[in-house]
Amino acid sequence: MEGAEKILGSIKYPNLLYKPIRSVFYTLKGNVAMMKQDFEGAEKNMKKGLDLGMPMKEAEGASMLQMGMIFMQKNDLRQAESYIRQAIRKGLPDKENESAAYLQMCSIMMNKREFRAAKDFFRKAKALRPTTPQIVDQIKQIEKYISRMPG
Repeated sequence: MEGAEKILGSIKYPNLLYKPIRSVFYTLKGNVAMMKQDFEGAEKNMKKGLDLGMPMKEAEGASMLQMGMIFMQKNDLRQAESYIRQAIRKGLPDKENESAAYLQMCSIMMNKREFRAAKDFFRKAKALRPTTPQIVDQIKQIEKYISRMPG
């Protein structure tokens, strides 16, 4: 990661980059900031990348999902829901990302006390059969509570 950060830091004039490359540049800077728990910097860079337009449509969905995750961390559930819904609509690159998006939507719906929608998102996430340990663990955790929910 340090090497990637060093290379990103060596770019002095990002406005001289071609538009699709500049978009990816800001997305990568946002990812690095997210890893460092710098949510403000991550949000700023991810928004710049999204505003420029993504060269690949799957990357746009993944960036929207990341923005949703940033707002989840900031506890702004309304914005998070908006970005995650957009990510699902635009399409995500793989089943792991898709199941992560559905799990985030499930937790948002649980917070809003919309239990039927929460169960629906949970079923969608589980149906994708993710293999990432964090997602599998999250499914197991939610499974304990979801059966006791009304709706």
